[in-house]
Amino acid sequence: MANDSINRQVIDIKASAGVGDISNEVLRRWTDKGYEMAVKEGNYDRSREHLNFEIVKGGKIVPVDKTRPLDVRMAELLAERGIRDPNIGRSNPNIRTAVKFVFGGSHDRMTELAFGNQEVDFEAKCGNDHIQRMPEIEKWAQDIYNFVARKFGEENIIDFVVHLDETNPHVHCTVMPINEKNKFSWKSYFGKSKEEGRKKFQEMHDALSEVNRKYGLDRGDNIHETGAKHRTTEEYKQWLWEECNRLEKEADG
Repeated sequence: MANDSINRQVIDIKASAGVGDISNEVLRRWTDKGYEMAVKEGNYDRSREHLNFEIVKGGKIVPVDKTRPLDVRMAELLAERGIRDPNIGRSNPNIRTAVKFVFGGSHDRMTELAFGNQEVDFEAKCGNDHIQRMPEIEKWAQDIYNFVARKFGEENIIDFVVHLDETNPHVHCTVMPINEKNKFSWKSYFGKSKEEGRKKFQEMHDALSEVNRKYGLDRGDNIHETGAKHRTTEEYKQWLWEECNRLEKEADG
C-alpha cells in the first residue's frame, strides 16, 4: 500500500486537434457573469486570481496576458515559422496539433510552495486578497518550464500558465508536437503505438521526477500501473467552460 504521507508529483496529458475553446478558463478571460458561474460551480477563488502568472520565452515570469487567446497565440507561432496548420480546411479536423499538460503535485506540498505558512481560506472562495505569492512556486514553475522546453522545444510552447486561485496550485501548458523538420508529428514524441506511447510517457514521468525531487515531490505511480480510474479535472472543466460561455453569449444577446 502506498504511503499517503509522501508528496507526489502529478502530470496529466491530453492530445487534441488544436487548442479548442480553453482560453477562457486557462487565461480567466471571463466576464463578471462567466466568473460568477465559475466560482459557483468550480473551485475558483477570484480574490486569489492576482497570484496567477505565466512564463514566457526565456523563462520570464509575467502577469497572465488575457488579450491573446490561445488560438491566436498558436496561429502567431506557426506564422512566424511559416508552418501551416494541417487542420485548416479539413471537414473533420483530427490531426493532433496540440498537447495539453497539467503539472502539479500533492496539495499540502504545492500550497506550501505557493503560500508558505500563510493562512489561506480555501473554502470561502473570497477574502484572500492579502495572500502573497511565494518565490518557491516561481522557481518550481521555471524548472518545469525548462523541462518542457528541453523536451519539446521552447518555440513549440503555446502557453505556460500557473494557477494559484484554485484548491491546488498547478500549471497548464500547451505545446505543439512539431519535430526538427518543422512538421507536426505526434509520433516523433509519443511513438507509433499505444505501447510505445506508454513507454515514452513513463520515461517522461521519470525525467520529471528528477526535476521535482528537489521540491519534495516523489514520482508516484502511473494510472495504468495501478489500474486506477477517475474523472479527470479536464472533463469537469470542459462542462464548466461550456456553461460559462453559454451564459456570456446570453448576456451579449
